[in-house]
Amino acid sequence: MPLEKALQKPLSEKNVVLDKVLLGKLSLLQQKILLELANRPLTLSDLSEKTGSSIYTIGKQLSLLQMRADYNPLNNKGISKPLVKKQKDAGIKTIYFIIPGL
Repeated sequence: MPLEKALQKPLSEKNVVLDKVLLGKLSLLQQKILLELANRPLTLSDLSEKTGSSIYTIGKQLSLLQMRADYNPLNNKGISKPLVKKQKDAGIKTIYFIIPGL
């Protein structure tokens, strides 16, 4: 679904509500990542496939959204708390999800 159409719909699903003001502070790719994660937790490969970006690029953006980078440009945009969290599944998969209560 194109980002413009997604932003026109209510941004809530399964108790995850995305604030349009918050989304406006993020890059287009970061917005796409959050909109995909609003539907359900996803792996790095899933996010790469759904956004059409490389795994490396998605990993870098997830690092920023988790506030794990030493220098994080999100701090300059007024975002000081992590937006995404990762969880190692029972196997070797790592899934990413939106932190509830953004």
